[in-house]
Amino acid sequence: MSIKKFNDLVSYNVRLHETENFAVIPSLGSIVEGWLLIIPKKHYLSYGYLSSEELYKELNDLIVYVGSVVKKAYGDFVIFENGAFCSDKLVGCGVDYAHIHIVPIKDDLIDIIKTRYNKNYNWKLVKSIDVSSTFVKNSQPYLYYRNQSGCSYITTDPNIPSQLFRKAIAYSCGVEREYDWKHYYFDENIDKTINIYKQLFNVI
Repeated sequence: MSIKKFNDLVSYNVRLHETENFAVIPSLGSIVEGWLLIIPKKHYLSYGYLSSEELYKELNDLIVYVGSVVKKAYGDFVIFENGAFCSDKLVGCGVDYAHIHIVPIKDDLIDIIKTRYNKNYNWKLVKSIDVSSTFVKNSQPYLYYRNQSGCSYITTDPNIPSQLFRKAIAYSCGVEREYDWKHYYFDENIDKTINIYKQLFNVI
């Protein structure tokens, strides 16, 4: 999916909140209501490509704020990124544009990935998403994940499949076959998400 198409999906591409360098929008393929994306205003292939400590600080501050809003509206949530180091790879899930997912859900996705999909990755406990830059510098794809308790993990593998986190969420929600955002948009959840967050983010 090209960047142009990604930006042209105006039916859901509503800016619910923004900072100088990032925007918060609802996610196409919202298997659960309340699913948000944080995207950079400037094109980066993944968040491992951010160019300065200042950008990472702005991003992390935004994650804290958006997380507090999600917690208020929906309760527990997880955060994840499918980190590509080059374009047109499965790990990017069809979008060569950095985006972090914030998803209200109670199940631990790493547990589902291990038990349901038999993917026993070597997850490393890390301080924040900033460490993703090391993987990009080493030409490695990565998966970043922050659980409901706020603990962050990262892993790498040369054969990370497409939409693995989405598959785990779909399994958790009882719609395992409907994981693919390119075929299942979940429009009603997107509409509800926009309506709820417009109030909480004070969108006019």
